[in-house]
Amino acid sequence: MADKLCWLGHAFFEIETSAGQNILIDPFWEDNPAAGSRPDHGDIILITHDHFDHCDNLAEFLAADGIIVGQPEVLNKIRAGSGESLQEENFVLAGSGMNIGGTVNVKDVDITMVQAFHSSDAGSPAGYIIQTPEGKTFYHAGDTGIFGGMDVLGDIYDIDIAMLPIGSVFTMDPKQAAHAVKLLQPETAVPMHYGTFEVLVQSADEFCRLVARKMQDVEVMAIEPGETIEC
Repeated sequence: MADKLCWLGHAFFEIETSAGQNILIDPFWEDNPAAGSRPDHGDIILITHDHFDHCDNLAEFLAADGIIVGQPEVLNKIRAGSGESLQEENFVLAGSGMNIGGTVNVKDVDITMVQAFHSSDAGSPAGYIIQTPEGKTFYHAGDTGIFGGMDVLGDIYDIDIAMLPIGSVFTMDPKQAAHAVKLLQPETAVPMHYGTFEVLVQSADEFCRLVARKMQDVEVMAIEPGETIEC
């Protein structure tokens, strides 16, 4: 069996591992105009930063024994706003959180938090390297502009699938995101954070064209919200 990746619109993804873990990244459902199919639950939920379009509806997606992964300040904010619905044991490392550069093993999935360049009300923005029991490596960049350290991530990790924002205004535009692919050198690039709102880039066409020109050996999969690919 293979791992599966489903884009749920905006920066919201679900990874279903062949070992049975369900990983959700940046849940944004109720007010997401580009929402795809609704996921059932998340055994692990990763939060890149605390903007509403990356952590809305979090509690309703969390499995009963689920774990939320994020920075200490972000987790404190989420817990404070959850009332009694979320407890210390629902957060990574008994509520302590993790930070950039660190790796934790959650339910047999290795999760490394890496830097991102954006803004956040609490803590600082981040991305994630996710290594599943199947041996696949996923990179979710979070909301970010391009940065030189992406080539270091590409050197350290053998990235199978990179999920990269291309929508401009708040993140990389297609030109920067295509160059990010060149730095990261993944096997497959999946564009995200576009088409959700009118102000964002509406199509992945330019990104696909630029990647094809810069990195012909990288496959771009511009999937639709709700579409699933095998990895």
